Amino acid sequence: MKKFTIVIAGILATQSMLAQELNLNFKSLMSFNYSVAVPVGNLGDFISKTSPRGFSFEYKKALTPNFYIGGETGFNNFYEDLGNGTFEKGTASITGYQTRYNTSLPFLVTADYFYQENDKFKPYLSLGIGTIYDNREVDLGLLTDSADAWFFAIKPEVGVLFNINSFSGIKIGAKYYQTFDARDLDAYSYFSFNIGYVLMRF
Repeated sequence: MKKFTIVIAGILATQSMLAQELNLNFKSLMSFNYSVAVPVGNLGDFISKTSPRGFSFEYKKALTPNFYIGGETGFNNFYEDLGNGTFEKGTASITGYQTRYNTSLPFLVTADYFYQENDKFKPYLSLGIGTIYDNREVDLGLLTDSADAWFFAIKPEVGVLFNINSFSGIKIGAKYYQTFDARDLDAYSYFSFNIGYVLMRF
């Protein structure tokens, strides 16, 4: 038992020394993120409830130790049950039991700047530019009114990456998605608060 304890202690000490010697500059990062979104502006007028139904996937490749480019996709699904109410569209008004949905699917090119090169605790800023596909729906009894559109969108983000070990980490961030008017739907925006598991490649 004593020999076994000595061997385990030696392995842990070796791993600790290797971790300290590792250069924590990564060639690429891949993250899987859970998202909670808060609608604001036009979307907040349509659906006021915070949505816990969100997910995003990101891949980033290093150009320098501090600067990464990559891409992001995912979804945020907003839902609100309004009960009995009146829905108006154009000159028509319909009264009944009303449920509203909005689903956003971003497809963005991203650029990230990490303020620390080798530290385990890495604050960062990010900017995404691309498109968001949006589907908006109102169910009123047996009737359904829906519309969808592709929006030009931008997404600033701020957050921090914490290295768990030499190949993985946890990322916490806040994003703001802003779209611009499309043919069938007006511009809308929402905040997204994320926590993700990050895989790193040297």
